[in-house]
Amino acid sequence: MGLLSLICNLLPIQGGKVVFYSFTESYADNPRAIAEELLRRDWDGELVWTAKKARGPLRLPHGIRAAVGRCRMRYEFSTAQVIVSNTRLPRYWTKGFRKKAGQLYIQTWHGSCGIKKMEADMPHARRSCLERAKADSRQVDYLLSNCRWLTQVLHRALFYDGEILEIGSPRNDALLRGAEERVKTVRTALGLPAGRKLLLYAPTFRDGKGAAVPPMPNWRRLREALAERFGGEWSILMRQHPGLSGGRRKLALGAEDAQILDLTGYADMADLLMIADVLVTDYSSCAYDFLLTRRPGFLYAPDCADYEQRRGLYYPLAETPFPTAESSEQLEQSIRSFDESAYHAAAEQFLRDKGCVDDGHASERVADIIEKHRGAYHRNFNATHSA
Repeated sequence: MGLLSLICNLLPIQGGKVVFYSFTESYADNPRAIAEELLRRDWDGELVWTAKKARGPLRLPHGIRAAVGRCRMRYEFSTAQVIVSNTRLPRYWTKGFRKKAGQLYIQTWHGSCGIKKMEADMPHARRSCLERAKADSRQVDYLLSNCRWLTQVLHRALFYDGEILEIGSPRNDALLRGAEERVKTVRTALGLPAGRKLLLYAPTFRDGKGAAVPPMPNWRRLREALAERFGGEWSILMRQHPGLSGGRRKLALGAEDAQILDLTGYADMADLLMIADVLVTDYSSCAYDFLLTRRPGFLYAPDCADYEQRRGLYYPLAETPFPTAESSEQLEQSIRSFDESAYHAAAEQFLRDKGCVDDGHASERVADIIEKHRGAYHRNFNATHSA
């Protein structure tokens, strides 16, 4: 045990302090949605957003404090009354830090009804990652799920034998409740003209050395197909996965793709799903978030066989509601022949089969749990110190 962990283990919990962490190192995803619900409730404790090394300005709203750097993060985790994370805490429990009596750790995870295999189910997962995952899961009090199918998978895949709250994904609340003002704010910030239709291309990362980079679609012909099927003028937004964009396998844009807006560094995927009229992805769980909007979604998966071998899928792409293509030409044809009625019927059936419970109120349910925990903690604290 290092000196820092020894000191932090002796520090007292700060009542009302809620500390957030997101794997993207930015203000985003389920932790963001929960933090904003607490802000709406005028939370009178500290709200702290942590990052090992911020990729850019965190742009936190008033009422949330930033804590950047591993030492700062470990101090904040150690003194938090509540920890909210959508991924494994970075080498925290394996470095000698311990969870204190009265601390609550809510693990929201960052996928919802997704198709990619996770942790224990992955065919080539690194042993060190699995050991860290096990250590983290032993500290979790509540793990969130948005559907019956995912609940069944999470116990095994995440080495978790505690309580799973099947209450929805907080990040999806905005997709289900409109949030017109947020849509307007995002479009304005990106300089997107009113009335312009948007296709969002969001491929996920590839695992392992030598993994092939998927070839780019033919953007010009894709725009033509979109205009032919859906009408209007189209812009293309592209957001690469943080795990892909920083390495040598980064997808490259050519000179002919100058009209594409590269939003790889954009903090929160939920914002882009909110403004997109059509989504094209591959194996990303964002497809299953976007499905809640019932807007057209397509899978472009030219490397499906390789991906299946390297990462593994929980169910075949053919069992999803999304038209699937293995080439740009097939993708264009899928768009031109898109059957909205059949898609909506398939989407409804898929969500029923998976037991989806997203209803736009997941953040409220998590905030209720945090408030209840704080109340119980203070009652116990007062009882102990008045005895």
